Amino acid sequence: MLVLGEVLTSLLPTSAALPADVGVRLLALTTGAQVLRTDRPMPYVVSPDRLTGVDCQVPIGARRTARAIGTVTTRALLVGGHVLQSSARTTAVRSEQNRRLPWSHYLARPHTVEIVGKHRERDTAEAYLATTPVSPLLNLGAIAGHTAERVRGSSMIDSRVPFRSGRITLRWTAMLGDTQPDSVRFTVEGEGRRTVRVHTRDEDALPGVVALCEDLALHDWLLTTLTGMVARAPLSGPRAPAALDRIRPALDHLLHLWMPGARLEVTTRRFWDELERHAGFGRQWTATVQRIRDHLALSTLRELGRLTGSAAS
Repeated sequence: MLVLGEVLTSLLPTSAALPADVGVRLLALTTGAQVLRTDRPMPYVVSPDRLTGVDCQVPIGARRTARAIGTVTTRALLVGGHVLQSSARTTAVRSEQNRRLPWSHYLARPHTVEIVGKHRERDTAEAYLATTPVSPLLNLGAIAGHTAERVRGSSMIDSRVPFRSGRITLRWTAMLGDTQPDSVRFTVEGEGRRTVRVHTRDEDALPGVVALCEDLALHDWLLTTLTGMVARAPLSGPRAPAALDRIRPALDHLLHLWMPGARLEVTTRRFWDELERHAGFGRQWTATVQRIRDHLALSTLRELGRLTGSAAS
């Protein structure tokens, strides 16, 4: 079974972390549907799933497309009251009728698009990751972006950010019930773009895979944001104190959110272990945080020395 997905991650435009009860109201995007909330190990709010109907083309190979009809599932997530994620996914299956059917047929099969005509799942997965989604192609990023903009436009947000940051798009595919050994591959495609390929023999792993890709997107955004701020800041030299002041808000709002795999099931968390062995997310995060703390400590010692010297004179 082939699943296509995309996750957009960015800083919620608010000057202070939203309390969890405000986050619940913010993500109540569907009337009468329950918003999920957890407070351990960190505040985490998830909106109800929403369905969007699509009738479009999907890439199924090099310069080849096919018609796809069905529904895309989206949801919004608020992590720590500060980080907004918008996640879209759909399961791609072959149409048994090889023609367009009434919408009632597709609504009875939510979270699924049916591809009209023959296609190979592996070719479709690779083509989806490699192709820029311009009309009339399936654009999960645009659908996820619509949900994100609806949240960002709420009057509950003061539209004041504590620091500047960018948005990162993570596009992913999952082959469930695959014959290959379980594996995950994370690739940095360019500035603000990532891809993830998941293979698992477990046919019922979809909820865990969705959570995994959202968790990957979150921690990649945290790491990219922090390392980008450090790279732009002159942590040594005469302007070091001012640079540390610019980085300090990120320390206040982001460091406590670094908990890779904390919300994942045991069967899915092993993918994080595999990524850590190859990509070294945690090692880079730890080294970056330690570098900042060392500079903060040095800056504090210099300031104490200056104050002591002034008092002595």
